[in-house]
Amino acid sequence: MKNINSSIPRRLLNPFFAAVTCLFLAPVGTVSGQMSVPRVEQAVLEGDANPLDTVHTFLGKLGLNLSQTALENWAGGGESSVAFTTMCNLSETREKGPRGSSWGLDAALGLLRQQGGWRKTDDRLILTGQWNTAMQRALQDARLSILVDARTQFLPGYNLVNGLPDKDQRISDFLSPGYLVAAAGLAPKPGKRSKLFFAPFTGKLTVLLDDTLSAAGTFGVEPGQHTRFELGGYLRWNVTLPLMENVSWTHQVDLFSNYLNSPGNIDINWTGLLELKVNEVLRTTISTHLIYDDDVVLEKEPETTQTNDQGVTTTIPAVLGPGTQFKEVLSIGVSYTL
Repeated sequence: MKNINSSIPRRLLNPFFAAVTCLFLAPVGTVSGQMSVPRVEQAVLEGDANPLDTVHTFLGKLGLNLSQTALENWAGGGESSVAFTTMCNLSETREKGPRGSSWGLDAALGLLRQQGGWRKTDDRLILTGQWNTAMQRALQDARLSILVDARTQFLPGYNLVNGLPDKDQRISDFLSPGYLVAAAGLAPKPGKRSKLFFAPFTGKLTVLLDDTLSAAGTFGVEPGQHTRFELGGYLRWNVTLPLMENVSWTHQVDLFSNYLNSPGNIDINWTGLLELKVNEVLRTTISTHLIYDDDVVLEKEPETTQTNDQGVTTTIPAVLGPGTQFKEVLSIGVSYTL
């Protein structure tokens, strides 16, 4: 009879794997104990046909989009302007046997100069990491997974007054807010065009470093506090679809429910990207971003004043409350694939 230790990969004998194996195979331990050595070897080979192979994938894309308008004594009216948007998307995936890991960076910054001042048109910084390990044979199409997602912005954001940013009314800044999500759950075996991740145990941390925003109690943080912790459930779904030659659609939806406070109010974060590839360098993209967060208070209608026939002026306060945030960006420019 062959020595089983010489046939089973060494890493199947390390303490961690042994502990996990005992945990998941305990309910069927009697059956496994009666399996012959050839059957055990066959089960191992079926579960991990190439235990030493490492599959490594790296994707990178850098983009720059420019727009410029110059008007001089133009009878039709209009304003001179210049705008640019820079983008950076990096991702790496490693798979080795039953374990895998991936990380991603998504960053963009867009600025528009008009009427003698600069204003933002796009601003995001997102870092994501995920670690997976295959489960027992009974659930071979699912993986235990841990996901960490951190996101914020680069530059301050200001309230608009008469269409221009008011530097005295800052409404956001770097890490104000900042969001950190740490989730543990299941990731079914990804398909060719779709990936799903579900985590019944998820912690979400909202950070407000700015003292003014903290004092005002924005983004769901209690007034005077700089952080807010939530515990809930989390779902992420990614889809990539080729619509036609050189045209593709990619979208990601993130759903979060806070178990501790109004679990029925689900936070929604949805992004979509339509990419039209002209050649290896020139690209046109249409990106969309939709957010609904019940804890974010928006100004739905501005404050107004009314004067009646007797000359009495009445101030009508602004209408505040949660609402749907939406952003769409059309970009035409150059893109370099690493």
